[in-house]
Amino acid sequence: MATKVARAQNMRIKKLAIRNFRSLQDLEMEVPRLCALVGPNNAGKSNILQAIHRVLGRDWVNVGSFSEEDVFGHDPERDISIEVTIDPPIEYSPFKYGDPTELQTFGFTYTRYKVGEQRGERRLDQAVLDPRGKPAQVLAKAPQKNEQRQYKPLTFIPAEVRERVPVIYIGTHRSLKEHLPGAQRSLLRQLLEDVNRDFHRPQQTVTVRDAAGAEKEVTRVERFGDLMRSVTDLLRTEDLQKLERDIKENALRHLGFDPVVDAGKLDFYFAPFETLDFYKALDVRVKEEGFEMSATELGEGFQNAIVLAILQAFERRRKQGAVILIEEPEMFLHPQMQRSLYRTLRRLAETNQVVYATHSPHFVSVPNYEEVLLVRRDPGGTMVTASTLPTNEARREKLVKELDPERNELFFATRLLLVEGDTEKLALPVYAERMGLDLDRAGATIVEVGGKRNLPEFMRIAESFGIPTGVLYDEDSSEFKDRRDEEKRFNTELDEFETPDGLVRVWRIPKDYEEHLRKTLGEEEYQRLCQSFPGVGKPTQARLIAQVAGTEIPERLEQALRWVERPDPVEE
Repeated sequence: MATKVARAQNMRIKKLAIRNFRSLQDLEMEVPRLCALVGPNNAGKSNILQAIHRVLGRDWVNVGSFSEEDVFGHDPERDISIEVTIDPPIEYSPFKYGDPTELQTFGFTYTRYKVGEQRGERRLDQAVLDPRGKPAQVLAKAPQKNEQRQYKPLTFIPAEVRERVPVIYIGTHRSLKEHLPGAQRSLLRQLLEDVNRDFHRPQQTVTVRDAAGAEKEVTRVERFGDLMRSVTDLLRTEDLQKLERDIKENALRHLGFDPVVDAGKLDFYFAPFETLDFYKALDVRVKEEGFEMSATELGEGFQNAIVLAILQAFERRRKQGAVILIEEPEMFLHPQMQRSLYRTLRRLAETNQVVYATHSPHFVSVPNYEEVLLVRRDPGGTMVTASTLPTNEARREKLVKELDPERNELFFATRLLLVEGDTEKLALPVYAERMGLDLDRAGATIVEVGGKRNLPEFMRIAESFGIPTGVLYDEDSSEFKDRRDEEKRFNTELDEFETPDGLVRVWRIPKDYEEHLRKTLGEEEYQRLCQSFPGVGKPTQARLIAQVAGTEIPERLEQALRWVERPDPVEE
């Protein structure tokens, strides 16, 4: 019996539903092709990756794949449920010439027997659903001519189907051993399988000399076979031959044959490896100043560099169809290398799916906000928030013009204050420190957006993720010089972003920052302070003035800072 499995290119996990697994009490999420999981420690990011890896990243999943420690709240009455929906569906038939069935959702339930002698004991149920969400039906037996076809539900994931959903996991423990070709699901193994296929091409030839000394061309496969036979002959000592005979005689007896009379019916012997076996046995070695050792014996930082180098080699060869899970890709990397690896992940996601958990703003991008999922945790468990803001090319192009890694920090903020430019960006943290506010401890971030006109887009993005957001802007901005009527309409639009529930607060600075500071300090004091810091730009001057102890803090700035450090509902 031969099975038939067809897999469309660029397969990905489309949807994930998890219940009662670790911190994930009830979670349903759409999974982008490139998916950044962003959130504080212990929010549940790793648990999402682990859920996928537990059910799809192993060759065999059974009840032992889970434990009571994995159940939400360690509640013995709860069942773990994980459902993975892929797109496009996989076509599968248990018989070579049978009509294929489309498989789209794979479900796993860690539950208990309800009746019988095993009542109360844990078991693992598997379910396979078709694109309609119904149990997948496959042929019960090979189709025969003029015979009505019989079907049965598919109650497990066949090995050949599982192979079509290659899940590769790179955890925080960057052990190179897990990524060498001997590991069943490793990037290096997939790369070397391609190398092995190339090795078997008839075009792969080498020049050898025959017994008479004449040169001739033979395929690499032929040459490999000749060399392996020579090696085997060398290894075939008297002890090895005796071991072969012993195994053969005992095997024949166990099978009901006479070892003497039936010796010619079956034969048992040791044979050399296939080419792929040699590739799978390869180790990564390091040689420095004449000293050689396995790279697996080196430190985590060195092993991490090799693992990421393998990942980049995988991308360079444009391998496709894998689901790659990565925890903290930024580990051990300088900012420049983080940016480089992020570009690699983006290219990988063109033909694979990449899901990763990160704490680094170098692995997210404001223009690609639809690729970010915010992960938060409350007493009810882990929650995941995707942006509700529609994407379009015009919006993306506008945001690309304002691309700045510092602005990517908005995704990591639990409280956010948006300002027009560098003047507020530099001065506000100084005022916050003088007020005794710890913005970092509060998870608050001040983001300058590169001008007043950019405020609405950043406000929409932050609001779409449910991030409490404050906005501080100048009533009269130099961007609208000679277009004050247009600015009045724009100011009204900004003010209307404020929400009754306090999720978004807006503070309009009368006229502009400098004028508000002037009125707060008084003309004489303002001029004195400005003259104290000659020869510097306005942003730096604003920061230096803010540092002067005893000077009054402008009212609107103080209101915004107190809110962003501890956002309260809008005052009536």
